[in-house]
Amino acid sequence: MSLDGLRAWIGEVERKLGMRTRVFLVLTVIAIGVGAAAAYLAIDARDSSVSKDDVRELQQQLETRIDEVAAGAPAPAEEAEPIEPEPPPEPKSGKKNKGSGGSESSGGASGTPDSATGGAESATELQELVEEAKRRKAEAETKQAGE
Repeated sequence: MSLDGLRAWIGEVERKLGMRTRVFLVLTVIAIGVGAAAAYLAIDARDSSVSKDDVRELQQQLETRIDEVAAGAPAPAEEAEPIEPEPPPEPKSGKKNKGSGGSESSGGASGTPDSATGGAESATELQELVEEAKRRKAEAETKQAGE
């Protein structure tokens, strides 16, 4: 009788151990999947992030255009093109693209009274964009310093 009791007890322990093994295997697979997803998202975020050099280059282009517009010279079309193809990561991209597009159209109509006010408006918009770029740069530096 005592042997039958021991066999029943060992059979119960084996069932519990088998169930625990399956549960831990499933949890291990889930943990590996979450880790792989986190690694993928980290790599994707790093690849699509804006570097300090990108911000500096954009800032220099904006400052150059502001100086040209303030001096009264229309900005060349070559300098406006690098700004437009790169959409910024924030939803304010529509305002930025419209602002640089508006300065090109108003700068082309020289000699009309509207071209002078259009240039002043675009200079103000460009100045706002430079300030926003400086603010983003400062935020990125503080974020990197915190990491």
